[in-house]
Amino acid sequence: MKRLHGLFVLGLLVLAASLPKVAQAHFIWLATGDDGNLHVYFSEGAEPDNPELLKYAEKAQVYQVGAKGKPQKLNLKRGKESLTAKPQGQAGESVFVATHDFGLMERGGTPFLLRCFAKTGPQAGQSAWKANTSKRLALDLHPQAQGKQVKIQVLWQGKPVKGAEYTVALPGKDDVKGETDESGSFEFAAGEPGLHEIRVKHVQLQSGQHEGKDYKEIRNYVTLALPVASETDPTPTTVAKTKKASAKAFADIPEMVTSFGGAIADGYLYTYGGHTGGAHSYSTEEQGNVLRRLKLNGKSKWETLAKGPHLQGLALVPHGDKVYRIGGFTAKNAEGEEHDLWSQNTVAEFDPQTKKWNPMPPLPEPRSSFDAAVLNDTIYVVGGWSMQGDQDSQWHKTAWKLDLSQDKPAWQPLPNPPFQRRALSLAAFDGKIYAIGGMQQEGGPTTEVAVFDPQSQKWSEAGKLQGDEPITGFGSSAFATGGRLYVTTIKGNLQRLSKDGKSWEIV
Repeated sequence: MKRLHGLFVLGLLVLAASLPKVAQAHFIWLATGDDGNLHVYFSEGAEPDNPELLKYAEKAQVYQVGAKGKPQKLNLKRGKESLTAKPQGQAGESVFVATHDFGLMERGGTPFLLRCFAKTGPQAGQSAWKANTSKRLALDLHPQAQGKQVKIQVLWQGKPVKGAEYTVALPGKDDVKGETDESGSFEFAAGEPGLHEIRVKHVQLQSGQHEGKDYKEIRNYVTLALPVASETDPTPTTVAKTKKASAKAFADIPEMVTSFGGAIADGYLYTYGGHTGGAHSYSTEEQGNVLRRLKLNGKSKWETLAKGPHLQGLALVPHGDKVYRIGGFTAKNAEGEEHDLWSQNTVAEFDPQTKKWNPMPPLPEPRSSFDAAVLNDTIYVVGGWSMQGDQDSQWHKTAWKLDLSQDKPAWQPLPNPPFQRRALSLAAFDGKIYAIGGMQQEGGPTTEVAVFDPQSQKWSEAGKLQGDEPITGFGSSAFATGGRLYVTTIKGNLQRLSKDGKSWEIV
C-alpha cells in the first residue's frame, strides 16, 4: 500500500496482554491524505491494516493546534480502512496532537496504566512547530532541524526528562535507539528524504489503583512523525566548518539605534524601542516607542506594527508567532534637561494576528539593562538594575520566570544568581539558560559565563568568552541556532560555544 503524502504518526506500542496477539506490535497512526482528510490507522506502519483493529483507536482524542496555540478538537468517523477527521483551516500551518488512555494493562506479571500521546506537523523546520502543545501533551516532543541533523527534546509536564527511551525509524537507514541526555534531548543524522518516525517511552514509578485494581507503574508513550527533506535548514545564514562564515544582507533598520529589544518569531525579525541619541544623553525624544518587523526572506522592507511606551534597555522575546516586551527604562525628561530615568516593570504580549498589545503580569520589580530568554514555554529574566529618578540605582540579586503555558501565568522566583550584573546577554541552549558577560556591580565588565539548569535548579560556571579585555563581555547578544550557541560582542566578533561546552571559538 502506497504511503500517503504529508504522512504523520501517532505511534503507540500496545503492550497489553488483553489485546489480541496480532495487535501487540501495532501502533496508532495518523496521516493526512490526498483527500485533505486526517486518517487514523491501527497498524504496524502508516497504512491500512486489519479494519477490525480500528476499534482500539476509536477513543483517541485528536486536536489541531495552530500558531496561536489554541487546540481545536477533531471528530473521528469510521471509514472503510481508517478513522477519518477533517482538519480546520490551513492544515499545513498547524501541528496535530492526539491522546489516548488505555487504562489498566498487565505484562510479565506487572500491572500498569498505559497512557499515550502523539504529535506531528509539516516538514521539519517550519514555523508551525513553534505552536504551544504542552496543554494537551503531558509527554511532548520538540523537534529542531539544521542541515542533516535533527534534534529532539523530550518534555514531561513541560520539563526536560532524562533517561527516556527512544527509537527512530529512518528512511533508507537502520533504526536509531538510545536514551535522552541531561537536557532531555537526543540527536540523529537524517535519513533519506521522507517520514522520520520517532517514539519515546517514559515510565512513572508510581503505584495506585484504577477502577478498584492495583497498578505498580504508569507507562507513557509519545510518537512524532517528522517529514524531513534533503536539507532541513530554513534559515538564510549558514556557518562553515572553518572559521569563515557566509552571511546574507537584509534591509537596514530605519534609524540608527542602540539598546533596543530584538527577537525572531515565525520568520520575522522584530525590534522595539531603543536609544537614538548621543552617548550618555537620555530624553523622551531620544527613546523609541515603535514595534517594527522585517520578513527574513532577503527581499522585504521594514514595516511599522504598533506603538507603545518610550523604552530602552528592555528585552523582547519570542514565543510561537508572538513577541513579549519586558521592562526597560523610560527617560521622563525632555532633551537638554537633567536626566530623570525610571526602570519599568511592564510586560506586554504583541499578537501579530490582531496587531495589538495585550497586558501581561508585570515584573515583581522594575528592571532595565537585563536580558530574557524563552525555554520550554517559559520566559526567564536575569540581571539588570532598577533606576528610580534621583535615587541610587539598585542592582538586582533576583531572577524570575513566567510559564506561558499556564492559563494564568504568574512570575515565580529562581534561585538567586551567584552574581550581580547588567548589560549581559541571556540565551536558552541545550535545556539550560546561559547568562553571558555584562557589567558587574563590583569589578567592572566581565567575560564570565554562568549557566542555570532548570532541572537541578542550580547555577554553574561555563568557559569565559575569548578576549584579552573584559569589555568584550559588555553589551553582547546571544542566540542558539543550528544546535549551537553564538554570541556577538562589542569587539565585533562572533563567538561560538564549543561542542563540549567548555570554551568559545571565534567564527
